[in-house]
Amino acid sequence: MEKPGNERIEAIDVFRGLTIFLMFFVIAIGAGEYRDLPHKTSWFGSLPISTWNHADIAWERFAEEKYESGLTQTEILTLPEAKLKNVGLTITDLVAPFFIFIVGLCLPLSRSRHGREWWTHVLSRTVKLILLGVLYISLILGLSWWWGILQAIGISYFIAAVSLKLSRRGRWIAVFTLLGFHMIMSHFTHWWLAFGDISDPFFRISSLYGSMARPLRIHCLPWVSISYGALTIIGVMLGEAVVTKDPKRILSDSFRLGTVFMAIGYALHKTGLLTGQTGLCFNKPDVTASYSLFTAGLACIVFGIIYWIVDVKKFKGWIFPFKELGLNALLAYFMQIVMRIFFRALHLEPLFAGKENDMLLQWASLWSWQGWQAFLLDKTGYNGLFWALLWSVCLWFCVYAFNKRNIYWKL
Repeated sequence: MEKPGNERIEAIDVFRGLTIFLMFFVIAIGAGEYRDLPHKTSWFGSLPISTWNHADIAWERFAEEKYESGLTQTEILTLPEAKLKNVGLTITDLVAPFFIFIVGLCLPLSRSRHGREWWTHVLSRTVKLILLGVLYISLILGLSWWWGILQAIGISYFIAAVSLKLSRRGRWIAVFTLLGFHMIMSHFTHWWLAFGDISDPFFRISSLYGSMARPLRIHCLPWVSISYGALTIIGVMLGEAVVTKDPKRILSDSFRLGTVFMAIGYALHKTGLLTGQTGLCFNKPDVTASYSLFTAGLACIVFGIIYWIVDVKKFKGWIFPFKELGLNALLAYFMQIVMRIFFRALHLEPLFAGKENDMLLQWASLWSWQGWQAFLLDKTGYNGLFWALLWSVCLWFCVYAFNKRNIYWKL
């Protein structure tokens, strides 16, 4: 029997699993191109958009509508709404920072397990994450040197590991130094956020004539990942409390750190809105300082709430589906593309598309009932959310099948 101090903190797996399930859900919506989803409003100053879409999608759709109405790209950029391009924060925009935050939170625990071999583990894992990120996006978009979320995690993971050599005060200084540098470079240089010509096609092995810079912008530019690094250091700050397994300290640090970083992040964002300096606002594609600080603070509070419910009060009846994902996170991430390829081979993928296609029309014709046809063909509103949920549940069962066979993918 384990001593209480050696019990696994289940909130970590539950937090990670909840984030992964949300990731499944919102990627299903994006891949299916579902539109007109519910809960549409302005989120922290964004143009109107559903909370199940990224805030930057609002500008893309606004620009599409204006272009179709006859305005040129130049005229669209002169509209007042152009100032809000990519500004805002929806629940969908929390997936990446929450994922990255939990990496930082687990670092102190990882160091205590690996001992002298820890730095070898850090370097190995950093390289593997970057290479796996290239592989993942290449399976979708063709072989190239794509820069996506796994690569950003790799860089931020290394930055956070280095931060463990600093004092607690040193980590606070590191967070604001990294974000301050990011803010200065974003404001005073053009290339920092706009490297490469986005009008050129992507470079791939199958299209060697494409731009070699564009694949670096598929998620965020490599150097912009330092902002995620600051977010991961905040995860390390809370992780130092978690490694003690002292409930009072964990809860105290969760809500104290959460309140401080959320307040600073929101103050920066609000200042940007009031002054028209929207480079200060929440902006996921640019991973702005306000976005990193606010989401890191929110992650601290969400983790604290989950920890209080699961590990302190022992209310665990609801955690099973999320814990299963959290225990096999990397496999769950890759399972998205594996299942998509498998469904494509079985000709099932078109069923989840948001636009009419031959497969959907064929299935709709099997039953003349209008409700059945609407269910298949109309992926708007809550019906779209249902189809995204159905896709996510299929993914969950795939991961669960591997877990039942004790097949776990760890780096």
